[in-house]
Amino acid sequence: MPYASDPKARHPLASGQTSAAAHPRTAASEAARPAQQQAVIKRLGQTMGQHAMACTAAFIARNHPDIIRESATFLRSLEAVWAEEGVDPNDVWTELLRRIEIGEVFLRLNQPPHRKKLNGKVARPWRISTSKLP
Repeated sequence: MPYASDPKARHPLASGQTSAAAHPRTAASEAARPAQQQAVIKRLGQTMGQHAMACTAAFIARNHPDIIRESATFLRSLEAVWAEEGVDPNDVWTELLRRIEIGEVFLRLNQPPHRKKLNGKVARPWRISTSKLP
């Protein structure tokens, strides 16, 4: 399989072409897919899984170069899956950004407000003193 062994090789659909519109998977839609397209989906799934496992194994072994190489290959496989399913990569990156921003908002909400020192002592940090809601 040249795609799995050559990190520079790209799946033919990875360049942004889509073979199917983005839609939820159903039994009817699976049956309607041609055998060749199902083989492509199966190969992409296997390739992505192999590289995810190899990346995890490299992490456990603390093998930094392999983590980098397998992570890059996994991301290429993931990009091919997105292309196969008609997923716009910008939508994925937007979702990741949204999650980061929400996490930062939650972090800020859980931080005590800044208080000034009184007589050289830091005032008691903010904390909820009751569990009763107003």
